[in-house]
Amino acid sequence: MPTHQSLAGSSDEELLRRMVDTHADRYGETFWAFFTTRVAPSLPTRPVIVDLGCGPGLFLRDLGMRYPSASLHGYDITPAMIAYGRQLTGVKLTLELHDVTAKPLPQAAGSVDLVSMSSVLHVFDEPLPVLAEIRRVLAPRGIFLLHDWIRQPLATYLAYRRDEIKETGPDATRRAFRLFPVHNKYTPDDWRWLLAEAGLALRDHTQLRASHQVFVSGGLEGPPEPPRSDTPRRRGCE
Repeated sequence: MPTHQSLAGSSDEELLRRMVDTHADRYGETFWAFFTTRVAPSLPTRPVIVDLGCGPGLFLRDLGMRYPSASLHGYDITPAMIAYGRQLTGVKLTLELHDVTAKPLPQAAGSVDLVSMSSVLHVFDEPLPVLAEIRRVLAPRGIFLLHDWIRQPLATYLAYRRDEIKETGPDATRRAFRLFPVHNKYTPDDWRWLLAEAGLALRDHTQLRASHQVFVSGGLEGPPEPPRSDTPRRRGCE
């Protein structure tokens, strides 16, 4: 499968450092306020949690601090990410190299309370088989938390990389044009369609950053999303 590194032309170490350095911004107070009100009430006291494309394991670590009795499992295809996560202290994480496009997750059907994916699903050439595997392992009232890129105009995307990521110069511009079709593949409606096509009922969604939306979904046994306007609820920017 393609990777962030192959698409961006960066090394494993460069991506690892960027993910570590930006973690606090991506998972700031606004994210956790949304998680606490919209995700946490559906989780049991001892949840089984899977982070698919877990990177350096920092999100799982944060969850472990909030759920000390949780069973925490992270999967990634980059050895440097798994190696970094295994050195984290204070929580017990089970981190493994695993390519979900090549073999199923090791969890039994209906056994996982929360599956999360952050800025990963857009990379897959064919996301529906991955979503079907997530649907398989989710408990009847389990939650799939998807946090991913949404389509932006080219000028907006280039300005984001220049002003927010602080990438400047000819090499950065070439990388931005190379990544534009990857990061801007799906609209919010596209994400909603993919979730529904996989049998995952949308329960909530919000936009924490101009470039990303968060979708909370689950098996069709779960409660449907309440009626609302087509405009996503904004809760500020991280």
